Amino acid sequence: MRLAKALAGISSVGSSLYLASATFADPGDASSIIGEVKTVNKELMPFIKDIINWAIGIAALVCVVMLIFAGYTYITASGEEDKIQKATKTLTWAIVGLVVCFIAVILVQFVLKNFLGEK
Repeated sequence: MRLAKALAGISSVGSSLYLASATFADPGDASSIIGEVKTVNKELMPFIKDIINWAIGIAALVCVVMLIFAGYTYITASGEEDKIQKATKTLTWAIVGLVVCFIAVILVQFVLKNFLGEK
């Protein structure tokens, strides 16, 4: 317990010294910092766009797999009401998932084009 308190005190003192040195930094070089932020922003936006597109693609793939699974379950149900009901629910929600994926693609394209100015 004493060791934990000692480590917490040391880390708080060390972090306060670090933050104090950042506070007294030279403000004369602000234009280069702004240029670096714009560069990072230009590099970050395509990365985020790619991640969103991959996530939507994976979600659509999962929906298609669920459609196939629901169809197989429906075919092999052999008239059992429980299996037919389960396959129908799975089929319905897989279609809803696909619709949501398509709406997400349209929404992402809309936001990129109208709010972020990308083509």
